[in-house]
Amino acid sequence: DIDYLSALLDANPSLYLDELQEQLADVRQVNVSIPTLSRAIQRLAITKKQVAPEAIERNELLRATWQAAHGDIPMEYFVWLDEASVDNRTHQRTTG
Repeated sequence: DIDYLSALLDANPSLYLDELQEQLADVRQVNVSIPTLSRAIQRLAITKKQVAPEAIERNELLRATWQAAHGDIPMEYFVWLDEASVDNRTHQRTTG
């Protein structure tokens, strides 16, 4: 179950302890206390880190296509301009 816990945190590092507890109970039929989960995470040497949010609009296929089309152009030839926009990720957790 420690491997399952590690895999859960690798897949979604922003899960709270109570959410991990629910996952273990639902999927593995294991009931553990939150302090036990906290100690298990410490034994795995997993620390609290900032979670880098990913834009909802991000499209890996479009990114790869653009990189293939423009990958041979030297970086110093590019000028990047940013546009003002609304970030739909403001409600996401920032630590994990």
